[in-house]
Amino acid sequence: MIKLANRPRVLGGLAIGLAALTYANALANGFAYDDTPIIVHNPAIRSLADLPRLWLSGYWDHRQAGLSNYRPLFALTLAADYALWGLRPAGYHLTNLILHACNVGWLFYLLRAYRVAPATSALAALIFAVHPVHAEAVANIVGRAELLGMFFGALMWRSWIQARRSPGAGGGWRALAAGAYLAAILSKENMVALPAGLWLAETLRARRRIGRDGWLAWRRVTQPCLWLLLPLPLYAWLRAASGQGFRPAGALSGNPLYDQTLWERAVAMSGVSLEWYRLVFLGFPLKPWYDARNLVLTPTWGWRNLAGALLMIGLLAGAAAAARRRPLLTFAVGFWLISLALVSNVAVPLWTPIGERWLYVPSVSYAIALGWALVKLGAAPRSSAARWRPAASVALGVALLASYAYGAARRNLDWRNDRALFSRFMETDPQHPLPYALLANAVQADDPDRARRYYAQALALEPRFFVALLGLAQLDLRQGRVEEAQAALERMMAVKPPEVVPTDADWALAHALYARTLALRQDAAGALEQIAEARRYGPSDAPSVISCAIAYVTLGRLADAEALLREALALGADSAAIRFNLGAVLLKRGRRAAAEEAFEAALRLDPDFAPARAARAAARQPAPAAAP
Repeated sequence: MIKLANRPRVLGGLAIGLAALTYANALANGFAYDDTPIIVHNPAIRSLADLPRLWLSGYWDHRQAGLSNYRPLFALTLAADYALWGLRPAGYHLTNLILHACNVGWLFYLLRAYRVAPATSALAALIFAVHPVHAEAVANIVGRAELLGMFFGALMWRSWIQARRSPGAGGGWRALAAGAYLAAILSKENMVALPAGLWLAETLRARRRIGRDGWLAWRRVTQPCLWLLLPLPLYAWLRAASGQGFRPAGALSGNPLYDQTLWERAVAMSGVSLEWYRLVFLGFPLKPWYDARNLVLTPTWGWRNLAGALLMIGLLAGAAAAARRRPLLTFAVGFWLISLALVSNVAVPLWTPIGERWLYVPSVSYAIALGWALVKLGAAPRSSAARWRPAASVALGVALLASYAYGAARRNLDWRNDRALFSRFMETDPQHPLPYALLANAVQADDPDRARRYYAQALALEPRFFVALLGLAQLDLRQGRVEEAQAALERMMAVKPPEVVPTDADWALAHALYARTLALRQDAAGALEQIAEARRYGPSDAPSVISCAIAYVTLGRLADAEALLREALALGADSAAIRFNLGAVLLKRGRRAAAEEAFEAALRLDPDFAPARAARAAARQPAPAAAP
């Protein structure tokens, strides 16, 4: 250990290598959960020629407006991945793995730049490298927003340190820091708080000078931070140009925090904060979704709320007491609170009360504090009675790292596809209807009976659960139960969910499925009306476009079906399913060569899409001779 402590580059390389090794099994994962709408069904990332569109639209605008998420730089990396890999997920996962390994290296480098001991820096980087709570950020492709935000945030930090070390070129380095900060917040919104963490680190570094010289020294530390305000007007302008506000609307009505006052949210989240600590201390059990069904979000003082509030007060008091002699611990507490500030649901309510991926950056604080504690435990004993401490420190450190690495590697496998993820979600949260509905969606094509059982379980827990009702209607249509599907969809149409906004792909799909039921019952006028509604809510949403095209085919309007599918392609909604359905329509219209070309395009997008392979073989068969 002593020899390694004197070789910081080896320690940093060890941490980076362990990060890559721990998360390497995620390379075999497919697309899971939000990967499907954000990558597979996202027209905005299909062509590098359409990059300006990424800067002029919100992250979810192709699916649902009003969520106020603006992440164009992250979307740009997805477009680059799509240009390189198409819909082969391994390339996307490789990008995530590289970013995580880079962030581990950044953490080690930045701690050493603040003269943190090599052993403490290495342990912090190792803990950060293997922590299982990072699985959602690393193993789920869309978790990349956190990885990318931290990467550019670390570049901001590094540039700031370089500006301090190079007074003659300080302006250039600070300009680079401002640019990196802009890149960070264009990757993920909550990175806007990072300059506060930087200011805290610089203030603690200069604490003795500030204590001696007072206001003047504090101003010398603080005044340069104004550089980091420069990107904010440009960021605000870009958000305004893209039509994104600074507070989500519509979709949050299902979150009780949305209707609470600031004080009520603070009380409610003081109890929920215990989940944050559980996740960073233990790293299990992990869930992909948290809401009022698995959290207590009422603003009343119970034991959890009181415990959370007392823990917060204790952390603040400890940080203040440690500021002089243990500034690293003060920074760890301060950075924890700073990096969680915008995702705490206190200042602004978000779509969900907790996101495990949101802990990616804040967990740096836990890694630093735990690394420091392990080094202190193993410090050279002053008495023979304490000679056990170095061995105990090494044993505890190895056990923790092994436990975390095992937990992370196992959790990576949960993210390999929707079936694995929602099966695990069902095990960890059996009273929540969402895993049953989502698992049913994942298996309905291959195992409809099993899917129906899962939908029934979801609806037994929540009779009006929209996801389950919508999926069950799809399954009914798939199995020819037109009357059941129509009745269910009519009930859904009767009461529009409050979260529905002008662009809402799920509501578009409901209208598109209803159009199919009406078409099957030869209600052409009603079907065309529902198609128009579906197009209004989801003009480029692949599932609803396909359902509308099927409704047109059922009505015998093959030209309209072809026009609709081609319009979707022109809007960028290029998917294997759309190409396949276009080929099927062209084949019905007798255009075999064009149909074969469409099936070929579907297989280029998804080589494993079996229906397209079978249809291509059928299109290559000679046309039957006309009867004499």
